[in-house]
Amino acid sequence: MSTSGSVAAAVTYRPAEAPSSLDDFHAPEGVALRYYEITSLDGRGGPAAHLVPARPAADAPLVLSVHGSGGSIGSLPVRTLALGLSARGVPVLAINTRQSGAAVNTDNYYATVRDIEAAYWTARALGYAKIVLHGHSLGTSQVSVRGDALVQLDRRRRADGDVRGSTVEVAPPADQRRDDLPRAHRRSRGRGAGRRLRAHAVHSDVVARRGVRSRGGAALPDLPAHRHRGARSLDWIARVPNPILMVRDEHDTVIHDFEPGCLEAALEHGLSPSVTSVTLLSPEGTEGHRFEGSSESLVDTVAGWLAKLD
Repeated sequence: MSTSGSVAAAVTYRPAEAPSSLDDFHAPEGVALRYYEITSLDGRGGPAAHLVPARPAADAPLVLSVHGSGGSIGSLPVRTLALGLSARGVPVLAINTRQSGAAVNTDNYYATVRDIEAAYWTARALGYAKIVLHGHSLGTSQVSVRGDALVQLDRRRRADGDVRGSTVEVAPPADQRRDDLPRAHRRSRGRGAGRRLRAHAVHSDVVARRGVRSRGGAALPDLPAHRHRGARSLDWIARVPNPILMVRDEHDTVIHDFEPGCLEAALEHGLSPSVTSVTLLSPEGTEGHRFEGSSESLVDTVAGWLAKLD
């Protein structure tokens, strides 16, 4: 038996060509765009886009961006934030997880977080110690559960304590699992949380009758991937000890039935030292889940919040 040791599993990243699906993904002026192939601990490889401003803003963190189910690096609003933030001097690492594209609503939640884990250690290998985890839709629960745990673990194992993390939740659903919605209010604590979660329970039966809706309005199957414990945002959001920004569009019909107000109620009694919740105005008829009518406001809101982070 070798005494030098062997590698049992490893996260790797290597330079790669731009995926064909990102042929029209162009970096803003003054921003370098580099692509990587990142391989997770369980051997799954996927693309990542690294946008590096030539003149980064002072103390700017890296934004590690994760799309929702069926999304990608090039889908809205991940694309909007990647290009918009990098143009303002904020570096971005956007990844395609195993739930991208045709894998919509078929992924395994606990497998997908391996991709986020791999992206995090890639970001650390690239030299970033200040990392803001950005998730969209289902990606919000994934970055907060796994990403926050990684930040805490990394901070504890480093003597200098230099590692820092925060979270940006864009279009976050409160609970992806319809069958648990009526029980949400019974696990709530605090007067404010109780009021909101009682209202949530009243209309949860409407959700059950209508079913989960896709962006196009068609009913989607209630698949096991969305029954996983990790997809229940109400369970994890109060446990995140880092600053949190929650942003949603007023015309987001996808998460409307998942009552984002419940997340605010949970956050009021949670561990986060700073919680900011913003609802963006948009023209009626625009696709709010993709922030089609509020893209500029989205970039302004996130960039302004990042600039104020300690």
